[in-house]
Amino acid sequence: MPYLKTPRGQFYYIKEGAVGPVVYLLHGLTSKCQDWETTPAELATQGFQVYAFDMKGHGLSDKPKTGYAPEDLARDVDACAQELDHEEIHVVGHSTGGRNALFFATMFAKKTITLTIIDQTLTADPDSWKRHQETYSEYPTPFADEASLDQFLLEKFPEKERRRRFEKGQFSKTESNQWDWNFSVSAALEVQRLGRAQALHWLLKRTKCPVLFIKAADSAYVSPEECEKISGLLEDPSRLVVIEKAGHGVFRDNPHAFLGTLVPFLQAYVLS
Repeated sequence: MPYLKTPRGQFYYIKEGAVGPVVYLLHGLTSKCQDWETTPAELATQGFQVYAFDMKGHGLSDKPKTGYAPEDLARDVDACAQELDHEEIHVVGHSTGGRNALFFATMFAKKTITLTIIDQTLTADPDSWKRHQETYSEYPTPFADEASLDQFLLEKFPEKERRRRFEKGQFSKTESNQWDWNFSVSAALEVQRLGRAQALHWLLKRTKCPVLFIKAADSAYVSPEECEKISGLLEDPSRLVVIEKAGHGVFRDNPHAFLGTLVPFLQAYVLS
C-alpha cells in the first residue's frame, strides 16, 4: 500500500498520472482519499499528476490523539510535499479539506500555485462539533456484520442509494469481523471543534495565489449571503462558480460540470 512516512506521521495516499503539474486533493470530514472517486483519474487524463491523501485521523492514515487544528493539518500536507519533493502545487480541497487547503495556501504560499475550495463555509460555528457528535451516536457501532450495516443504512436512507454508498464507505471490516468507522470519531470532533471556532474570511483575503471557489447549488453549506461576501474577497469575483444539479459532493453529483470548471482554472496557471 502507498504510505508516506513523515516526521508528522504516516499518511496513506493514492496517485494518478506519472508526469505533469502536481495537484493535491484534500477530502472532507470523515471521508477518505477514495471518496474522490473518478476525479484523480480524470485529472490525470488532462495532464496532471494527482495525489489524494487520507487526512490524519481518517482512512488508513495515522490516528493520534492530538494535532487536529487546521494549522496542524496544513503542516501535515506540507510534510507530505516535502517527502515527495513537491515545491509547486495546485491545492484542491472539498468541505473541511477546503479549509485545510486555505490554511496550506496561506502558510505555505511559495508552494501554492492555485487554491480551489469546494463547498466549504468560512463562518464560525463553535457548537457544530456537538451536532456531529449527536449524528455519530445515532449509529449503533460496531455493527455485527456487513449485512447489519447494510440494513441499518437502508432503513436510514431508504431512497438515497448514492448516500448509502457514501455512508458505507466510512466503514471498514475490523479484525474481529465487525464493521466500524474507518475514521477516529474523537479526531473528527476535534477537527470540527477547532476548525469552526472562528470565522476565516480574513484568511481568504490573505491568499496570494489565484483562488477558485466552487459552490454546490443544492447544498446549504454556503449561504447566498456568504457567497456574496466570498465573491467580494476574491481578486476575480467570477471565480466563485455555482455548480448546478449538485449537492455537497459536487464532484460526485455533477462531475462533468465540476471538471469543466476546475480543469480550465488549473490549466490557466500551469507553470512553464
